[in-house]
This record gives sequence, structure tokens and C-alpha cells, in this order.
Amino acid sequence: MPLKMTRVWAMPNADTFSMEPIGELVKRYLRESKVSVDPFARNKRWATYTNDLNPDTEAEYHLDVLDFLLILKGNGIIADLIIFDPPYSLHQLKTTYEGAGGRMTADDTGRVNRWTKERNVVNDILKIGGIVISCGWNSSGMGEGRAYEKLELLVTCCGAGHNDILTLVERKLVHQPRLFE
Repeated sequence: MPLKMTRVWAMPNADTFSMEPIGELVKRYLRESKVSVDPFARNKRWATYTNDLNPDTEAEYHLDVLDFLLILKGNGIIADLIIFDPPYSLHQLKTTYEGAGGRMTADDTGRVNRWTKERNVVNDILKIGGIVISCGWNSSGMGEGRAYEKLELLVTCCGAGHNDILTLVERKLVHQPRLFE
């Protein structure tokens, strides 16, 4: 199936899913989901399991994202939809940690743009045929080394002074062992 690509314009917003085109795309997939996970939920309680590092948000859990995903895995949770909207830059990551009363470590700086350990656990807890929606400034998604079919790419232009936000929708084709650490 060819990749569906759409480009739209929306006012920038730190709460990604409050941007109408992105929020509508996420809600469209949530309507068909039975068990969903949002590890960076902020104040959106749309998913079955929600997490945000900042305790002042409305998320169900307030853990480091990797700890949250490992708890779900340890509890045998298998999702059919995972929303992956992490901080996109070192600056956003630093702001996130400071907003939660913590400090960013050297290990944390290696997460931005890759989120390899986190995506490994996402792959572990997503059922075959399940959907991952990844937001960011690149379209890497789950990566070329894992067996995912790219279904849809939404490019949201936020104006001249802002990076576009890329929202990639992928379907898991088969379960592969971890290729990356």
C-alpha cells in the first residue's frame, strides 16, 4: 500500500495533539483501538495507559518513559496502538526534566532523535498488526530495521519560524527480536 502523505498548516502548540490536524489524526486511530498507550501524554487522557514525567499533568503515571514502558511490559500489557510524541530536541528534553523538578543527565541527552531503548519496548508491547503514531522533526518512526509498514505521513507546517511537525503512522508487520540496543 502506498504511503499517504498530507501537508497542512496549524498554529504551533507545545501540546501537540491540541493542534487540530494532529489531534484529529490521533483520535481517528484511537477510535479503532482497544488498548492504547501514550508514554508522553501531558494532559491528554485519551489512551488506555497514559504517562508523563511531569507530576503536574493529568497523566495516570508520572515516571521516566522507559520505566513506564517496562512496567507495562512486566504487567503483560499488549497494545494495539502506541502514541509516541517525545521531546524533539535537547532544549525540549531539558525543559521537560526541569518542569518535572529533575535534572537532565548525560544519558538522557542520547535519547533525543533516537529513543532506541524506548522503541525496543514499544516494539515488545505492540501486537502484530498494531499501530505506532510517532511525532517529531523527522520521519524515522520505528526505524528501517524493524518490520513496520509506513501507512501515513502528516506534515504540519507551523509557520516560518517553526519546524514542521511530522506525524508518521506505521503498522507492525511481524515481531522481530531487538536489532538495536
